[in-house]
Amino acid sequence: MILAILQARLSSSRLPGKVMKPLAGEPMLWRQMERLQRIRQLDRLLVVTSQDKEDEAIEALCRSHSIACFRGSLTDVLDRFYKGAKPWNPDHIVRLTGDCPLTDPILIDQLISFYIQGNFDYASNALDPTYPDGLDAEVFKWSALQSAWQEARLPSEREHVTPFLIQHPERFRIGSLKSPVNLAHL
Repeated sequence: MILAILQARLSSSRLPGKVMKPLAGEPMLWRQMERLQRIRQLDRLLVVTSQDKEDEAIEALCRSHSIACFRGSLTDVLDRFYKGAKPWNPDHIVRLTGDCPLTDPILIDQLISFYIQGNFDYASNALDPTYPDGLDAEVFKWSALQSAWQEARLPSEREHVTPFLIQHPERFRIGSLKSPVNLAHL
């Protein structure tokens, strides 16, 4: 099973509430979820948000569109991801962030294929950026997330989901998907 996890919160310091700002008449987060549902290789989409009161709006949006939602720690995002994914018992997880409404379903399908064909523990199209900003995605094994959740101790490893994996290439087979044309300036 391939589970996409979309992390979102309303407490952005640069633009508070950005994921619920209207985009073509609907919340930006819903526009992104619409795009994510077009990824052919996904089995399930899960939104993970915080337990903060202001993030109730995200849970309500998910409920209104029959999208699974998990609420966990605001600061320990690794814990939020792990606890949100655990009931689904996925084999693989696609990590996405809720502030990228132009997510490209075709590119994510390419990343998933690259990851599976390369037999990687972790793969991303953002390790060595060659795609435009906002198209970033990561794919990793459930077992790799479990290891990170159990072993990560540094605040920087807990407030983000994948630093522990990336910082241990001796343990995790890492793949970097690159665009044939460098578009990182966009």
